[in-house]
Amino acid sequence: MLIVSIDTSGLCGAALASLETSEGVTLASAGTLEEASASWATDEACVVVTGPTVAPDEVFAATSRWSADQEPVAVIMVTPEPSAELLRRALRAGVRDVLGVGEAEEALSESVSAAVTSLAPRVESGDRAPAGARVVSVFSTKGGVGKSVIATNLGVALAGPLKRPTAIVDLDLQFGDVAIMLQLAPERTIYEAVQVFDRLDAEMLRAYLTPHDSGLRALLAPVSPEDAEAVTVNRIGAIIELLRGMVDFVVLDTPATFDDVVLTAIDHSDDVYAVATMDVASIKNTRISMQKLRQLGYDDGLLHLVLNRADSKVWLDAAEVEKAIEGRIVAKIPSDRLVPRSVNKGVPVVLDAPRSVVAKSMLDLARSIADSKGVSGDVAQGTARAGVGA
Repeated sequence: MLIVSIDTSGLCGAALASLETSEGVTLASAGTLEEASASWATDEACVVVTGPTVAPDEVFAATSRWSADQEPVAVIMVTPEPSAELLRRALRAGVRDVLGVGEAEEALSESVSAAVTSLAPRVESGDRAPAGARVVSVFSTKGGVGKSVIATNLGVALAGPLKRPTAIVDLDLQFGDVAIMLQLAPERTIYEAVQVFDRLDAEMLRAYLTPHDSGLRALLAPVSPEDAEAVTVNRIGAIIELLRGMVDFVVLDTPATFDDVVLTAIDHSDDVYAVATMDVASIKNTRISMQKLRQLGYDDGLLHLVLNRADSKVWLDAAEVEKAIEGRIVAKIPSDRLVPRSVNKGVPVVLDAPRSVVAKSMLDLARSIADSKGVSGDVAQGTARAGVGA
């Protein structure tokens, strides 16, 4: 494995010196990104480390190009001024990790070792890129809208009735509900997985996935809220990409907030389903969230609007919601007392009451995802049912 450092400051070279004695690892330096690219032309795989003197835009452009060419390369970037915006752009370009100058000396060696580990299975199998699972985020910045209910039902529907290998990741790291909703014991969680991050590969990650009777595999949230701090966004991104090569679909249940965890999930997603309900507070939050995502450069084709409890009699209709949010509703999930009952039982409604209208609406949404064509039209209309929805 070749590790190429591009850094005139000398910082990266000093931090990587400890890896020089590692078996199968060769250290090299390059003056430019073009030189780095040429240096691994005859090698199997490469980790490129760019120092604080390399312009971020140059790193992003090169990384995007290497990703498009399916080069077996991982890029780690050291920057003098890390920020949420820089991290977002780096993740979108395909950069594996971003480190500040102050933490590079201590963290760079670990980050490079993890990159080497993640590249090794691809090199051994001869793959030029990981398998292309479809990654779907279920998103809302307001709690209580049924986000986790929809995420778990989509995961179960894809894995069960639709027979597609699927994993779900609970990214509500402090107060995740996926374990409760699927009646799973959180014996191994994402917290335990990141404890072995320096040697985590697909085979090892598989051991941290909790199986569900439907065939769905779940990477559960930490049991203790304080453990969330150990699950950094860089490690979340790496885990999502490992899962992308293990299953056909990855469902991400995101926290009800707008932070770096959510942005990381969205950056690694092929589709983002924003969940809203028929109340003014939810509609306002969804409108602001989608506007902010568009301002951050996320394409409208990535964002899809799901209206939950769509038949609620609250003097609003779907057309008014679409106008207020400035987005088209692609799925409408009706209200049904079966949903809270299924949550209390720990059995998703698509399994607990598969013939119900609400279950069929969620299965239709899952089927549209399985078709990998995106959702077009009102795929989950559903007729009115009395009671409380998802």
